[in-house]
Amino acid sequence: MPSSELTPLSSDIVYENPWLRVREDRFIRPGGAEGLYGVVEKDDFAVIAAVANGQVQLVEQFRYPVQGRYWELPQGVAKAANGDLLETAKIELREEAGFVAE
Repeated sequence: MPSSELTPLSSDIVYENPWLRVREDRFIRPGGAEGLYGVVEKDDFAVIAAVANGQVQLVEQFRYPVQGRYWELPQGVAKAANGDLLETAKIELREEAGFVAE
């Protein structure tokens, strides 16, 4: 029975900024053909579903790739809180929505 495992050839970071990394993983498929996966890597983050007065609190964000403003849940990466996701959630809720979590 043929193996379903991919044989890795290389893994290279092709783009990086403070918020994410994009890497390309090249590999050999079980049938011998070469393949390529694009992988987006992000640091740990928190998304907050804050409820006040029975309503979920959203923040309006401009998203450059789609050139529009959208309502979203507050969120942020855990770097500011040294990886502590609960602290990250509190920081982002305060910074983005102006709320203090109980």
